[in-house]
Amino acid sequence: MVIGRQGYHGLFRYRRGTMSDTLVLNSTYEPMSVIPLSVIGWQRAMKLLFLERVKVLAHYDDWVVHSQRLAFPVPALVITTEYFNFKKSIRYSKHNVYLRDLYQCQYCGDTFDPAELTIDHVKPRSLGGKTNWENVVAACKDCNSEKADKTHMTPLREPYKPDPHQMMFAMRDKPMTVRHPSWAEYLEPYRKIVNA
Repeated sequence: MVIGRQGYHGLFRYRRGTMSDTLVLNSTYEPMSVIPLSVIGWQRAMKLLFLERVKVLAHYDDWVVHSQRLAFPVPALVITTEYFNFKKSIRYSKHNVYLRDLYQCQYCGDTFDPAELTIDHVKPRSLGGKTNWENVVAACKDCNSEKADKTHMTPLREPYKPDPHQMMFAMRDKPMTVRHPSWAEYLEPYRKIVNA
């Protein structure tokens, strides 16, 4: 079996845009993280299984990986053997700003697809404004162009740093497609599940 030759820098690494085959639950049977979702690639899941850091709760029925002499079903759902206490803060990102503002332009009040939104600095950077939770809002392209680097427009809601509960509330009604039916039971308290 081939497992990546990357150095081991911690139990879990979340990378945006990578394959996410296995949902990881904390030893309390709750997802390690919902934002971002605690999923890892099958290679890391197999490595953690052999290191006895996780136990398998569900496998993919139609996915098996082979070594020279052995075959292993790919884990779909694993649980850690130890409890991990992660910090509960939301990372600043463009996607999370859009989510905090519910994909609504904070100047005109219309709702947009993410591709039609931009980040606007309430206090423009040219006037010393920072790029952080307390100074940025989601804005449509038209409103952002109209505002430019001036302060004559006021957002509908004052920007703020959200806590995990506020972000989960914002995500609650957004549908989520899961890779394996076993995930639904553990994610339904947080998100609306489709294709489970």
